[in-house]
Amino acid sequence: MFSDDDRERPSWREIDRRKDRSRHVRDERPERESKKSRAIAINYKHKLKEAFKSGRVAEAIDKLEGDTEEKRLKRENLRILREGGDVERFRDALNWYLSSGIESLDVDILNKALSFDDAGIATLALNFVKSAKNFDEIISSKLIVEKLNLLLMTTRDLKLKFMIRELLNKGKD
Repeated sequence: MFSDDDRERPSWREIDRRKDRSRHVRDERPERESKKSRAIAINYKHKLKEAFKSGRVAEAIDKLEGDTEEKRLKRENLRILREGGDVERFRDALNWYLSSGIESLDVDILNKALSFDDAGIATLALNFVKSAKNFDEIISSKLIVEKLNLLLMTTRDLKLKFMIRELLNKGKD
């Protein structure tokens, strides 16, 4: 009888060759993509990147979920707040934003509100800043502090000056 040591053992090359011929081993080599499917994938990725860059992803999701009047109003008001423009439209959009139940104020929206030469808009926005959940983030923004200091020097509205001083002092605490 032969012992295990006496038998001739197969080489690693032979073992690998047997594995390759086995019916149980899957072929894990990737299939070649056709030029057409590759072009479709590249186009899809490009369109997806463009949608993210342009901010149209929210609109696409709304379309899938069903675009309601409320969603359209929200989208339009946020667009007005980001782009600025007409004072009255901005004031209406800001009133909507402040009454919509949002508890924090976007720094960019506050920046736009302080850019208008309108004490009413500034007062409206700064009243909200006092109770905003992100007060520390807002008041630590160099841009906002600079805008507040500039507004403090240029405005004639005494209530607005008092409010700005109050916010700046509260931010130093």
